[in-house]
Amino acid sequence: MQDNNNPYQTPNAAPPLAHAEQDVPLATRGKRFFGALIDGLIQLAIIGPMVYFSGTWDEMMQSNGSLDLVGTLTWFIIGEVLFLALQGYLLFNRQQTIGKWLLNMKIVGMEQEQVPAGKLYGLRYLVLHVASQIPVVNLIGIVDPLLIFRKDKRCLHDLLAGTQVVELKAA
Repeated sequence: MQDNNNPYQTPNAAPPLAHAEQDVPLATRGKRFFGALIDGLIQLAIIGPMVYFSGTWDEMMQSNGSLDLVGTLTWFIIGEVLFLALQGYLLFNRQQTIGKWLLNMKIVGMEQEQVPAGKLYGLRYLVLHVASQIPVVNLIGIVDPLLIFRKDKRCLHDLLAGTQVVELKAA
């Protein structure tokens, strides 16, 4: 007979299932690809003309496609601010990007559905955006999307942030 007041006793109830184990279909690789493509094209449609009309494009073409450190940092910060301006509302309020919203997908945590903003932006996006600016380390940008071919369909950014992308039920 076990003492019910024993603080060291193993709980009788099973722990709640992690979100990954619940009956929620993972987003398909194709939908994730097209969602990322939509997000990238939206970002490019805005930042591309900014780079061209600011004279930065000509500067890069005259210096074999590179910028100095100040120019690189400036455009990195502009890109991140633009990313947050475009994606921030959906990302922090609905855990979606524009592409995920259009294709009925959502980012969820592995342990709980809601993902804290720091993990959602910091670990899922910012870490890889920073890594993409560092020579040699930027090869991680090739490894990241290739991990989607694993059985759990989680890319490197999903593994870092403890997230996965799931299908939303059609409304």
